[in-house]
Amino acid sequence: MKNSSNTRYSKDEAIEECMRNCPGPEKCPYGGYIIYASEDPQYSDLMYECSIYKEFRRVRENMERLIKVLPKGLWERRLDNFIPEDEVTERALDLSKKYVRHRAWKIGSNFVLLGGYGTGKTHLAAGIAIEAVNMGDTVAFITAPSLKIGDFKTVCEKVQECSGVDLLVIDDLSNETENKMTTDKIFELINHRYEQGAGTIITSNLNLTDFDSTVGARIFSRLGERTAIMRLEGVSSYREKKRERYVAWTREEFQDASSKLKEERRKEE
Repeated sequence: MKNSSNTRYSKDEAIEECMRNCPGPEKCPYGGYIIYASEDPQYSDLMYECSIYKEFRRVRENMERLIKVLPKGLWERRLDNFIPEDEVTERALDLSKKYVRHRAWKIGSNFVLLGGYGTGKTHLAAGIAIEAVNMGDTVAFITAPSLKIGDFKTVCEKVQECSGVDLLVIDDLSNETENKMTTDKIFELINHRYEQGAGTIITSNLNLTDFDSTVGARIFSRLGERTAIMRLEGVSSYREKKRERYVAWTREEFQDASSKLKEERRKEE
């Protein structure tokens, strides 16, 4: 005997009705499931997982994974709130947006950002990572110095976790390659992604010559074939500009600077 049904819709009708009245996946009252009447008299209502909600959940889970490894200070660093200070940073932002627009990491294209501290490299890298997650791709974000922390097994596990993602960000690559184990693991990681056709973003405070000699011929050869390099040279440090705002109280004109800081904060909000 058939159990009572709470809906009169067939599967196709239920999907059509749901699509017509969809409030958006984030507000779905049914947790992403579409309820429809079974054609089999032995069963009551059945459920079908909404494809829109399934994609929404996948993106949300990817973002949660990224947030776990992304330093807290970078959670709000997006491309749309990066403010270029000159032609160089404007060019860097434009290249970052193109990298995202073409989803270049999916064809194995790499993006290297070179420049001094506080020039916006990490902001741009984090912004690209967040955009990639919003597009449904998996992303890993690691700082190069973290590859020097821990024993061999720990480092191997970190490398393994980063190998299979759609996009990998290696932030702050500097003198890590002075450590042979780190050099080998970075090469292993980049080589694996090269073979898999997966893109990597690298930020470094080194200039191009030092970057070449630091990462070594093996790594640079792998990177050079598929890499766009953006050099942020002659760019003033964002940190120095922020420091000026926060130490303004040491000067007599503090009141004016304090008012300016409050106004800038209001604009940022």
